[in-house]
Amino acid sequence: MSHAGSIPAAARSGRWRQVALLATAAALSPDLRIRADLAGVLHGLDLPDAAAVVAATAVGDPWAQWWEVLAAGQSGEVQGYELPHLEAQVGSGPDAREVARRREDLAIELHDIHHGTGEGRFALLGVTHDAPRRALLVGRSSAVFLVEPAWDELALVRLGPSDGPAGGNRAHLTLEDVMTQIARGERGAERPVPADLPDQFVALAMLESLREDRGVRDQRLLRLADEVRDEREQLAEDRVRLRTEKSQVAAILRQVAAMRAQPIPGETPLPTTLQDAASLLEIGPDASPTEIERAFRAQIVRCHPDRVADLHPRIRGQAEGMTVALNAARELMMGGKSTTRHRTPPN
Repeated sequence: MSHAGSIPAAARSGRWRQVALLATAAALSPDLRIRADLAGVLHGLDLPDAAAVVAATAVGDPWAQWWEVLAAGQSGEVQGYELPHLEAQVGSGPDAREVARRREDLAIELHDIHHGTGEGRFALLGVTHDAPRRALLVGRSSAVFLVEPAWDELALVRLGPSDGPAGGNRAHLTLEDVMTQIARGERGAERPVPADLPDQFVALAMLESLREDRGVRDQRLLRLADEVRDEREQLAEDRVRLRTEKSQVAAILRQVAAMRAQPIPGETPLPTTLQDAASLLEIGPDASPTEIERAFRAQIVRCHPDRVADLHPRIRGQAEGMTVALNAARELMMGGKSTTRHRTPPN
């Protein structure tokens, strides 16, 4: 449904594709808005009879009633058109209020074309100078008017196909200003001016529009191939970048591992020999158990947790490391000198 939409496509072939998609969706779904959208696209194809038939099946939908109103004037029977179709009720809600506003604008525009009141606002869409001479206008309501211009007035021939609800956004001129443009030879938006009578629905036209031209198909395939090639090149570049980033991350991890293996500055290494243990305890290697115990107690008091409790966390960490190293030094020097295990006195 993403290619269908509620606004008629710019090209006629695109509108036929919308008809096919919306008709299929309408057959599968009870949603009245789909039928209203289908009626709007049929109106944009200048097929008022088909638009009216579809709109009549969406009873209660304000937009369906709006397209039904336009289809009545689009068929070419504009005599007595103003009042009967503008008196219908469209319910309540935002859509109903919007449609009611458009119908009020349409009534003003029709009255202005018939009587020249100057209350309507229009824009010139196109002009043909061939016989019979015709001009195409759009009103603020978004209704399109096929008119026959004269020197000082316009005669309504019928309503024409519109481009959807947003078509009236350009309507800012009075009817007199538009007539001045036509007299000067301006062509407005240079939109093609439709015939005096609308088209008839022919299924073959829809089927032909659904057949993709070989040249168009080849161009589409070439664009697709270019997109695939560009994506592959981008993927190759991404792979190279990922490999580079992976190598950089691996190098950083190796640096981190090497830094972890190195002792932290200020950290006391554990003694591994008697000489290291004696040096840490500040005694000789042949010291007696009593001397070892006395030296240990003297050193352990200096790094007691209570002494460094209020200092920087790094200093507290160094004190804890020193405590561990002193215990290891005492154990190492006590080995073989006494069968009694010496423990650190309680705090």
